[in-house]
Amino acid sequence: MFFSIRKHASKLIAATLAIGTMASISAAALDQPVAMLSSNLNASVGTVLNSDQINTAEQALAKAKAEAEAKAKAEAAAKAEAEKNKAETEATTSQTAYNDLLTAPVSAKTVSYSSSLLATDDIKKNATSLGNYKLTFYCPCATCNGVAGAQTASGTTPTEGRTIAVDSSVIPLGSRVYIDGYGVFIAEDTGGAIKNNKIDVFVSSHSRAYDLGVKYADIYLLD
Repeated sequence: MFFSIRKHASKLIAATLAIGTMASISAAALDQPVAMLSSNLNASVGTVLNSDQINTAEQALAKAKAEAEAKAKAEAAAKAEAEKNKAETEATTSQTAYNDLLTAPVSAKTVSYSSSLLATDDIKKNATSLGNYKLTFYCPCATCNGVAGAQTASGTTPTEGRTIAVDSSVIPLGSRVYIDGYGVFIAEDTGGAIKNNKIDVFVSSHSRAYDLGVKYADIYLLD
């Protein structure tokens, strides 16, 4: 037991002397690598850098940080430019589609409701909304027209998918009209019972007019 106490006391004295030696090192000496007191101290502390090495490491870190920030900034700018180009392309495409509604021929087609023909945001933004209208349907027979095979009020041959009868004091003849859920039509006809917010849609037969009955839809006057 006495021997063990003396052994620990010796180690304590050695550690005290080592600490005293380190405390006496001048400030200038701190710029140089500090000598390892023992292999055990080296293993526990590791490599000690001098001031030049620290400066080099700090400069490398600052450079890496600057490069990372520049890269992030460049990527953000590229993303913003891509989003801008995408928005411009979508706007151009949307405007082109709307312009086509104004100029493309309105061809004959079967009149029927379709969700694919609901008014787009572009139509709602650019066209004049006339509100919700009552839709009825008529054909070229004498029952619907008074005279079988009659021409329209504007002098055209009525065609399913193109011709509608309107109140010309509200919707001028020749106007393009978008019926929500049905598509584009041309105001080519009038009728004694067609007043205010009512539109008569031409179809090819009396049975079709009867089957379609009465509908309601939002109406847009294409400008």
